[in-house]
Amino acid sequence: MSITVMILSGGRSRRFGGVHKPGVRLRGQTVISRILGTVREAVPEAEVWVAGSTAGLTEAETESVGSVREEPEFAGPLAGIDAAARVMGDSEVTVILAGDMPLVRPAHLRALIAACRETELPAAGVDDRGKLQFLCAAWPTALLRRRLADIGQTRDRAVKLLFSGLDVAPVDVDPAEIVDFDTREEYERVARKIDTADAAVPHSDASDEQRAATDAPANSAAAKAEAARGGRSVPEQVLRMRDLAAAELPGEARMTDAEVAAVLEFASHIKHSDSSLSPVVAAFLAGRLHAAAPGDDRASVAEALAQVEEILTRPRR
Repeated sequence: MSITVMILSGGRSRRFGGVHKPGVRLRGQTVISRILGTVREAVPEAEVWVAGSTAGLTEAETESVGSVREEPEFAGPLAGIDAAARVMGDSEVTVILAGDMPLVRPAHLRALIAACRETELPAAGVDDRGKLQFLCAAWPTALLRRRLADIGQTRDRAVKLLFSGLDVAPVDVDPAEIVDFDTREEYERVARKIDTADAAVPHSDASDEQRAATDAPANSAAAKAEAARGGRSVPEQVLRMRDLAAAELPGEARMTDAEVAAVLEFASHIKHSDSSLSPVVAAFLAGRLHAAAPGDDRASVAEALAQVEEILTRPRR
């Protein structure tokens, strides 16, 4: 049995402040890396395609998957599915996964694939709103391609069009496993669920190497900065460079871990926004704004970043 998996990661993440959701970290691992790990555990032999940005994957993970962008970029998940379907190989079943759904489990992916094979219909579970989760589904590949051909123009059109008029094989699933996140509050709920689930795993179920990879960030300065910013991790080498530079800066100009994290998150905002300005230049402008006013009138780093971002991402008239 041949399986293809599409991971959709091409959105603008507007409700998440423009930060690329698949690339944010959860307990030291990015969302998209966590999803890819789930896919590899469920179907190790699957051909995997990322439709959208591969940001958040390690170099080795990036080399292990195919990647394609919807045309034009940010044309919506249906356009991403269409783009991947055009370049992927032939297979019996294609699994479609949103790139912001880190709680999905290997058992559910296997159940989707089994139901799809048995019924020769698309298979999906019901989410926490009582609706089919269109972006966690398994399709007979030939049927998926026919549906895309019937739809024709996929740019900015709804994924539910794929399912229109079709029977769907229902697959039982805990709705909490197939939730995505669009806002910071939803991200934090997902993070708490992951913390609860990880705490419930017996010590003997994880290797020493796996435990070290999971636990190390909790004790580092980078993790403290990540917590302060609600998810943005600061690489240790960045903090070391900050500390080396501190000797050359006035005391009041020294940046805290949280402020460094804010700058990194800001750069990600700009990188994934409509602005064509370099994140480095944008961060420099924010730094100048931060230092422009004397004493108590000086804007905080966060305030300066927010002001520059608002200007740079303002819709062009």
